[in-house]
Amino acid sequence: MSDILQSSDDIHVYSSSASSARAEARSSRLRLRELDGLRGWAAFSVLLFHSTWQTFGENFAVLRNSWTAALVDGSLDVSVFFVVSGAALSAPFFAGGGGEYILSAALRRYIRLTTPIVATVLLLTLAERLGLARLAEASHIAPGLSAIAGETGLSLAQALKWAFCNVYTKPFEWGPVLPFLWTMPWEIVGSLALFLLLACYPAMKRPERSIAIGACFLMLLFPYLAAFLFGALIGKARLTGALVAPAPRRLAFLDTLAAKIVIAAALYALAAWSMTAGAVPHAHVILAVAIVAVALRWRGLSDFLAENAVSRFLAKISFPLYLVHYVVIATATSELIVFAGNRITLPLAIAISAATILLSVVAAVLFQPVERLAHAASRRFAALVLG
Repeated sequence: MSDILQSSDDIHVYSSSASSARAEARSSRLRLRELDGLRGWAAFSVLLFHSTWQTFGENFAVLRNSWTAALVDGSLDVSVFFVVSGAALSAPFFAGGGGEYILSAALRRYIRLTTPIVATVLLLTLAERLGLARLAEASHIAPGLSAIAGETGLSLAQALKWAFCNVYTKPFEWGPVLPFLWTMPWEIVGSLALFLLLACYPAMKRPERSIAIGACFLMLLFPYLAAFLFGALIGKARLTGALVAPAPRRLAFLDTLAAKIVIAAALYALAAWSMTAGAVPHAHVILAVAIVAVALRWRGLSDFLAENAVSRFLAKISFPLYLVHYVVIATATSELIVFAGNRITLPLAIAISAATILLSVVAAVLFQPVERLAHAASRRFAALVLG
């Protein structure tokens, strides 16, 4: 997806100003670590969605219940990714990175995203050549899998063309190879549009108002692009302290524990509704903006996202987890389903889902060298271009 799932290692500031500006940028980067944690939990939610609701939901209705729907809403998670990307990509600029950061980030973007995508596509191609991908067979037993099954039988040249190009332009051509990456055209256009807007930021008389107006206008036609702009406004408000400042006297009740519980319950209920009712992207983006803003404003929640060991672990593997869990579903999960056949029961389905989750986390950890390669290659390319 994104580097909607961009790790914190990507949020570097390239500033031509004094060293104090760099120090300020590094400090602010730590202050926004909660964004990485939120991204990690959203990626884990997508994994839960595909391994339970999607895989076995048609076999066992209890796995598609409205009570847990908000915890596994893949569509809402995508909108959260886009909002988080807007905040994370703009934070270094607002912290003092300036135009040099924008140029560097824009140059790094394609290589940073494409390197792990190509590696994942190669893994899928290899698995298919070795006869390890049995998603089509498993779909006859677990019909829900048919909705996420990608294209098979492509030549290596076709698979690579999809990974290098079509994933950003026509992701549904030839399948697609990785169905979960339907988000990539929005990610690449949204991030580049955000960089362009940031480049124009110093020339704007009232930039925050201009960005807000632009975001509201985009909501009418392209809500996923609007998510990046709303994310930038949230990131700026968090960096300046406006987002975490005490509420005005007349709204002070919003900072009370009772109000927080009510707001959290309302957001959960709306998220459950958006999952079961098939809400349009506009509703998902509005809800995602609220979730990200609340996550950054509430001290206890933001501290959990930034400092909790599990949150930091998920933040580190978020993009690999999003990518490789499809490989696990197409191979190991499908093999287990085919082996179980028509004898599959609810406890067995839950066990297979748990195995899918565990194997996906392990695979994401093993995928880390590819992540490091992507970071290093993208930075080197930007350094070569910028001199």
